[in-house]
Amino acid sequence: MDTFINPVIYKYEHVEINGVMRTGLYFQDIHGRDWYETLRDWKGAIAVDAAGIVIACETDVTLMGMMEGRSVYEVDSDSIPENVIGNYTFQDGVFTDIRPDAIELAEQKRKELLEEAKIAMAPLQDASDLGIETDEERALLNEWKKYRVSLNRITVSDAAKIVWPEPPATR
Repeated sequence: MDTFINPVIYKYEHVEINGVMRTGLYFQDIHGRDWYETLRDWKGAIAVDAAGIVIACETDVTLMGMMEGRSVYEVDSDSIPENVIGNYTFQDGVFTDIRPDAIELAEQKRKELLEEAKIAMAPLQDASDLGIETDEERALLNEWKKYRVSLNRITVSDAAKIVWPEPPATR
């Protein structure tokens, strides 16, 4: 499979098409090959950014937009994973899924919910510490504490089966 690495613009061309001036940009790779000449024989292509993350893919390579800083690789279109853009890297001919797994996502969600609980509980706890809480505030603080305990008891290793508790209703 062919590659088109680190393209740069080497020629600008102004052309009138149907009364409108258009600018044509011509790219060449590190070997001096022209993009439009190179792509003629390609059956499929992906483009990656500097980090190797897939940022574009086309089965019709003539539709592949070219820009500086984007390396393009010829690939068999049947080998391109679904939802490849932004979710995979491509290095040495291999696609690697970089999406976080369900356990990581569940752990992140739990951290976010615990932070929300902490923020909601702070003024209620202050009132309690000062001995000036109302009966309603005392009850709400206890509900938030139960909610926080429920979140901490969740087993994220079985992420698909998690039933997230509902936070207490606030005023």
